Amino acid sequence: MAMVKLESRRIGILGGTFNPIHFGHLRVAEEVRQRFALEKLYLVPSARPPHKGDAEVVAAAERLAMVRKARRGNPFFATSSYECRRGGTSYSIETIKYFKRRFPHSELYFVIGWDAWVEIATWWAFPEFFSTANFIVISRDGCEPGSDDLVESLFPFALKGEFCYEKSGCYRHISGCRLYFMAVTRLDISSSMVRKEVAAGRSLRYLVPDGVANYILKNGLYIK
Repeated sequence: MAMVKLESRRIGILGGTFNPIHFGHLRVAEEVRQRFALEKLYLVPSARPPHKGDAEVVAAAERLAMVRKARRGNPFFATSSYECRRGGTSYSIETIKYFKRRFPHSELYFVIGWDAWVEIATWWAFPEFFSTANFIVISRDGCEPGSDDLVESLFPFALKGEFCYEKSGCYRHISGCRLYFMAVTRLDISSSMVRKEVAAGRSLRYLVPDGVANYILKNGLYIK
């Protein structure tokens, strides 16, 4: 019997609360996809984010529906309902392991923001992350990755002996996986801004895709 060749694919994973998803999220996703030549980038809404309160976070099913509407029209984007289906608190290590099981022959790229990287030592089982997937740390909310000296100073103590400098903006883990730092275009849009515009009864045009805006208004989301 002829052997079937299993080709490796490059797959990105971008998780978030997406409360709601907006053009800032989508632009970041597109720039990362293009820079790393990803065949597919999965947007993964969290069920219950461990670092955020529940006060203004709408139900996971609502956020998942908005993400699905937002990514329409881009064949490189996909949506994963894994964390929403799993329920409970969303931990990144479990999501990464899920994608490794689903795509065992693919090269995974897990995307986080600079603000998350600064707090990475508070994440559940964080030392396991870097041997399971490549990581891409993006600038966000006005924060820049900065110089390599700054980056190295922010490595958690538990990781300091596990990475070596490879080139500007790139470090190699002892497992062979890589950690990248990437600056992206900053759009002055945030989910909190969108929620405030909804509460004030103002237009969401050019803040979120039309499908997302229509979903918010139809379902009465974020109206206090």
